[in-house]
Amino acid sequence: MKNETEMLGDELVTLPTERWNAIVNECYERFCSPHARRTAAQANYPQLSNTLIMLHDFSSVVEAKRSMKAGDVGRLMNVWKKWCLMTQGLTGLTNYSSYLPRMVLQLTHILPPALQKYLCHNMLFSPTGRKNHFVAKDHWLETQNYSLKFLFNQTGNGTSWDRLRDIFSVNIELLQSMFQSLKTDCGASVIHQSHKNELTSRSLDMFMQMANNRDILAQKLPKQTPIS
Repeated sequence: MKNETEMLGDELVTLPTERWNAIVNECYERFCSPHARRTAAQANYPQLSNTLIMLHDFSSVVEAKRSMKAGDVGRLMNVWKKWCLMTQGLTGLTNYSSYLPRMVLQLTHILPPALQKYLCHNMLFSPTGRKNHFVAKDHWLETQNYSLKFLFNQTGNGTSWDRLRDIFSVNIELLQSMFQSLKTDCGASVIHQSHKNELTSRSLDMFMQMANNRDILAQKLPKQTPIS
């Protein structure tokens, strides 16, 4: 867009749809396509190649997060297959390098087709029924387990495992709603965490300044001295 040195203001710039689509396609072909990574890897300076590799790896994290929130198991499985190969070359990921490929193989080849479909479609669910608010089932169980321990430990002396199993465990959602209603009656605000990343104009300005100073796209290459 040839405006990398300009300061971004609070007013949003309006672009025609054709111009915007052309910019997106050009950005993909220049920085995100396999040909772009192969060309950058053959260059004399590694800045651009390193940036494209990091961008490709980070894009898989973004895709995994979006697919999980949308409840799309197929997209998530495609990311997991990429991570199976990536974890084999990264040190310090002993558990992930063995457990993740094992899980992917079981969900795609080893288990019977009916069981594969059942397990894949029961890994993610939306506790509140809202769109794009899917979470992993084990994450939701950990949250419920935390609430269970918190409420059980506040009951004082005389508690027993039978009471935890028969009363608290089966009524944990009711106890959570009662606890939240008490906070509301006391004037406290109940905060439901729904993390969304927002990029401000200031953040984009700081990133552009860092990118230009570090020359992460290798746009300001020094002249090579001829060998005599």
